[in-house]
Amino acid sequence: MKQTEYLEHFRTFSFWEHMSTQEQELLLSNIREIHYPAGTAVQTGDCHCLGTLFLLKGILRVYLLSAQGKEATLYRLRDGDTCTLSGSCMLSAITFDVQIDAETDCDVLLIPTAVFSKLMDKNIYVENFVYKMTTEHFSDVISGIERTFFLNLPQRIAAFLLDESAQEESDTLSITQENLARSIGSAREAVSRALKQLSSEGCIEVSRGGIHLLDKSRLYQMLNTF
Repeated sequence: MKQTEYLEHFRTFSFWEHMSTQEQELLLSNIREIHYPAGTAVQTGDCHCLGTLFLLKGILRVYLLSAQGKEATLYRLRDGDTCTLSGSCMLSAITFDVQIDAETDCDVLLIPTAVFSKLMDKNIYVENFVYKMTTEHFSDVISGIERTFFLNLPQRIAAFLLDESAQEESDTLSITQENLARSIGSAREAVSRALKQLSSEGCIEVSRGGIHLLDKSRLYQMLNTF
């Protein structure tokens, strides 16, 4: 992308028209365009304050990683989303670090922490934008916690598959059992057993590297029983 394209992209955000010419130039002159191949670690515990990510294309997974190596997915970001937890050191109320992986090939625009933090300090509209985005992401986090505590494993799988189907606008999902287990924070063996149960009930069809949803109404019905 050229700077004129950066301008067209950022002028769609609510804070842009409230920025001074100097602030706009500061943002545009410090954009880094990065491509992350599928499977790349975008942010790890060793580098926990990358900056603010504006996702142009692809899927990013934001998750927590325990000292024992267990993962808990917080949420996913898709085309057009903004990741603020990648610059969590700018937010005094955030006291934990997240990991971010590229689940698919991703193209992002990165505003380094020092630059975006300066804009937040100078411009309340930029600050409000960051906190608004962060609040929306925490709604996804709470939704994930509710599923973990209140749904059994088949229900958690059903909820995940239905969400992914809606996002992808397809009943056929390209996902391995290992990735599914990682996404919902469960063991692969347990997920495999639950998938066999859902398959035997005619809800889904499992193939190598993919899952096809056969009876979405049945899956929705499962979620209304807790």
